[in-house]
Amino acid sequence: MFLLQFGNPSNVKAQLIASSSNSIQANSYYTVQIYKNSIPELQSLISIDKDDELLKVVLKEIAQKTKLGIAYNSDLDVLNKKVSVKFDKTKASDILEYVLLGTEYEAAISNTREILLIKRQPVEDKKIVEIDISGVVKDAETGETLPAVSVFIKGTSIGTTSNSEGEFELTVPDNSEILAFRYVGYKELEIPITGNMRNLEVEMEPDVLIFEDVVVVGYGTQQRAEVTGSVSSIRTEVLENIPVSSFENALQGRLAGVNVVEPTGEPGASPEITIRGGGSITASNGPLYVIDGVPLSRNSDLQVDIQSQRGSFQAPKSNAFSSLNPNDIESIDVLKDAASAAIYGSRGAGGVILVTTKKGTPGINRVTVSMYGGASSVVNKPDMMNAEELIAYTKDARNNNYLQEIDRGNQPANPLYDPNTNAGRPNVGNFLIPEQYVNWNGTDTDWLDVVLSSSAQQNYHVSASGGTDKATYFLSAGYLDQDGIIDGSSFTRYNFRANVSYEITDKIKVGSVTNAALSNHDRLPANAPYFGQPPGIIYSALVHSPVVAPFNPDGTINQLNNQSYLGGGTTTASNPLAIRDYISEEIKNNRLYGNVYGTVEITDEITFKSLIGYDIDDYQSSFYRGTKFLYRNQTSPQPFAQSSGANGFNWLWENTVNYQKTFQADHKVGILAGYTAQKQTNEVNLVTANGFVDDQIPNVAGGIVTGGGVNESEWALASMLARLNYGYKGKYLGTFTIRSDRASRFGSDNQTGVFPSFSLGWRTTEEDFMESLDMFNELKFRASYGVAGNFEIGNYSSISLLNSVNYPENGVLFPGSSLATLGDSELTWETSYQTNFGVDYALLNDRIYGSIDYYSTITKDLLLSVNVPPSTGFGSVLTNIGEVENKGFEFSITSRNLVGKFQWSTDFNFSTNENKVRKLGPNGDPILVSGAAGVRHITQIGSAVGSYYGYVVDRVYQNQAEIDADNNSAPGGDYDLLAADPRPGDFRFKDVNGDGVVNSDDRAVLGSYQPDFIYGISNRFNYRNFDLRVFIQGVVGREVLNLTARHLLNGEANFNAYAVLNDRWISESEPGNGKYPRADRSTGTHGNNNRASSYQVQDGSYVSLKNVQFGYNLPVEKLNNFASKARIYISATNLAIFTDYIGFNPEVNLQSSSSLTPGEDYGAYPLARTVQLGINLEF
Repeated sequence: MFLLQFGNPSNVKAQLIASSSNSIQANSYYTVQIYKNSIPELQSLISIDKDDELLKVVLKEIAQKTKLGIAYNSDLDVLNKKVSVKFDKTKASDILEYVLLGTEYEAAISNTREILLIKRQPVEDKKIVEIDISGVVKDAETGETLPAVSVFIKGTSIGTTSNSEGEFELTVPDNSEILAFRYVGYKELEIPITGNMRNLEVEMEPDVLIFEDVVVVGYGTQQRAEVTGSVSSIRTEVLENIPVSSFENALQGRLAGVNVVEPTGEPGASPEITIRGGGSITASNGPLYVIDGVPLSRNSDLQVDIQSQRGSFQAPKSNAFSSLNPNDIESIDVLKDAASAAIYGSRGAGGVILVTTKKGTPGINRVTVSMYGGASSVVNKPDMMNAEELIAYTKDARNNNYLQEIDRGNQPANPLYDPNTNAGRPNVGNFLIPEQYVNWNGTDTDWLDVVLSSSAQQNYHVSASGGTDKATYFLSAGYLDQDGIIDGSSFTRYNFRANVSYEITDKIKVGSVTNAALSNHDRLPANAPYFGQPPGIIYSALVHSPVVAPFNPDGTINQLNNQSYLGGGTTTASNPLAIRDYISEEIKNNRLYGNVYGTVEITDEITFKSLIGYDIDDYQSSFYRGTKFLYRNQTSPQPFAQSSGANGFNWLWENTVNYQKTFQADHKVGILAGYTAQKQTNEVNLVTANGFVDDQIPNVAGGIVTGGGVNESEWALASMLARLNYGYKGKYLGTFTIRSDRASRFGSDNQTGVFPSFSLGWRTTEEDFMESLDMFNELKFRASYGVAGNFEIGNYSSISLLNSVNYPENGVLFPGSSLATLGDSELTWETSYQTNFGVDYALLNDRIYGSIDYYSTITKDLLLSVNVPPSTGFGSVLTNIGEVENKGFEFSITSRNLVGKFQWSTDFNFSTNENKVRKLGPNGDPILVSGAAGVRHITQIGSAVGSYYGYVVDRVYQNQAEIDADNNSAPGGDYDLLAADPRPGDFRFKDVNGDGVVNSDDRAVLGSYQPDFIYGISNRFNYRNFDLRVFIQGVVGREVLNLTARHLLNGEANFNAYAVLNDRWISESEPGNGKYPRADRSTGTHGNNNRASSYQVQDGSYVSLKNVQFGYNLPVEKLNNFASKARIYISATNLAIFTDYIGFNPEVNLQSSSSLTPGEDYGAYPLARTVQLGINLEF
């Protein structure tokens, strides 16, 4: 016999399988004649046109079009009978019956969904009796009918779905035993079949008992009701309805205590995630990512910086985890407290994100297809001055400067002086008005509109899953193409995933998970100031004067008559279109990771698991600055190229033993013990070149190689771990963990650390005294304490490293080596000690549920560079000295507000975190750090890490009397020692220390990038087949260090400016809104308004209408068996941002990898508003 399967969801390709004729057993098939109205495939409408064709060919085509397999004995003569058929959109059952008319065979469908040929039986010999079943399916709580419910005979292929009124009917064999009902969001229901059952009223209960969920924890799973640590989760139902390119973006605002920041809108860039604040100063504050049991790294060391660019202006790294398609994720569980994360030891201090991907389900074969397309445009574009406003502002700045210098006696008065022209002015740049302003030709360019445009994106994903009792599979493939809102920037990804398992015996199971992704990132230099190398497109557009035309009359890019050539005290800048078109960077990333594993059930209570994980990560990048690009006012190009190749290989071998036993029905014990070893090796190659004569070969091969190098590094970690879970009568719970890590990164005297934790839980709802309080169906109190570490430092930070140097001897240079860094053999990990108290609650049969947590984390042994004696030949050495505290409160609640035909449910979460430095170095000296624009950050005891630092603006002087009053009361007669000659309209800076003068001692903490609290609220509405989701996310109390204010709010009018300066102080009778000082091209020698101060620190609080999605589920009867489910939707992301922040993005963070200099805005790729139209299909 041969079995040919077509389109079966359990098979990716049609396959031919040899089988013996006795493989079809009695009662394992259902005749088409009797069951044609009960098997969905037979109701498919198909078309077929064959003339004088062999019957076996016709049967194969019917099987293909109905997505059924086909099984037959190839020796049957009837298969070679020729038939002619011509049907258009006819039920497959009718066609099957027609082609077999006049033969001794009839068609049947097997349990495994193949078409069979069986001999017709005389009517009197047929023993099969059919049973008619019909009814309606309703919601048990509301009585509302439920459409699209799967109704089927358990263990067979016989089934149907309820119509839009919840009604169903089907015919089944008389020996059928169980009728099953399955519907998303409801508990599966099974009822016994007892003869004919007509007009059934079936009630399905909503599946909302959250505490019956299974939660993924380190190296295992637990029932949520038994979890005693702080764990938050997102399930596939949420992820599937968030159209994002990376799962990290999907977490924003969804979980209490998880702060997700999008500092840039660049396609393919990575968001930044911190869990319960940052506890480190020099090491990473990010969480550990564990995907299907394998800890993975961001591998940022494999992405090479642009060598011509300053370190503080480097572009954000590509997102290492965009290789994982969010559609492939089953759940994300976040271990927030140290008690939960301590099982990961030296890598758990920043929290742990556990990602579990989808698997096949035995007996449920399905194919899903999802796709969307969309368009993006800039959101929250700042208001800039137009040409007329800028001209007036510039004249004001030049006039105030010139007149003040006359008043100071530095310039003679000239009766020919004209405030609107250059007549009567000396030839001094900062006194002159640019000629293009004096004789304006009407050009009024909106430079942001010039460089920002609408862009398109498309995403496709297909998966096939299913299995048997022995084997399961999940296969998927995806394609994402996302263009940026700056032409030429884009991100493209191809990905494939396979998750398979096979049960060799009842005791032995093996499986593997494979994820392969190829991505291409076309990146443009957008995230840098106008003077970067390369300069930033966005900032260059912001500073460019609107009187400048972007193009020359011949259509070429204007590089010789732009901002750089205005004169009159203006500052040079490159044309942003030239930056966009003549500078490029391409990053290619190929990543393959996954695991293979085997489990052995040694006894009913003991299971052994061995897992081998791997991660192969390859980056190839090429940067090119072409021969047509002119930097600022340069008249000749400086072409430059670099090329890098990097690869990393990480392996993991993990062996665990798990023991589960319940004693005397009351004592539940779980024990986990294991050993793991992991190692990473990296190799990075770099080549740079210049001397290009043209752009024919836009890479290092076209120029003269000028430099390069190779960097090889590695780290290793060996660990032992154990966990004990205990529960008494399901109400008294305890978890105890311990892990020992030995890490190569730390000093030879301190490479091993031990990380213990314990947590306790009390389910009060299991107590007798709670029986009267039936309002609560869950009320669990939790307490935990744990220790976790942070080993995210350089691979060789503890070792004294060598540099190559040349030694002179007798006038000849000889190669040699010298110490480059000073090591510390006692260097060890930063260690976090966290205490957590929490409550999990559920009311009214889970109509309302959530959690409340309070935590306090002390991170000790902070890694700091401390000064060492000059006699060592070094200025500092990295040492474990310092202490930081994070403490906060978290609250989350989910409520089903309305049920019935109209359903409404709400998710809300809120969290606070206070970050404070407790100890620093041996003497507690503050750390002043130079960021992208000088010293503007301080880390000091009592304040948050990386706080903003500078002078405090008190108000704007309104008249000379106010200035004189300050000077008269100041010792020495000068109040502001940093302002040579303040005038009305200048800032009055605050005397913080009260000594009567303003000097460097009056610098103070001005705010912090750390928010006071974050929140998210999601509302879901359903009415019959329609659904609406509205998600709002917000931040309160974050400040941003807006370094663009140094140029766009400086009052000097050397560039274009934010339009808010139209409300500046002009005179005592025109004081503006009191926030902005007067215009003055030489404020640095007058009022010094542009010093590092609170003027540049701005409120970054915001409320974002993050996502709105409207969907429609097509009625099953409208699908004509084309699919079992179909949903179309329209979605809008970043629909609106409500903020007082003057720039594009209140989450901007130029140096996101630096804890000491956070929150800087020096020009960044803007966020985009995206509207998408999509469809999800299931077969």
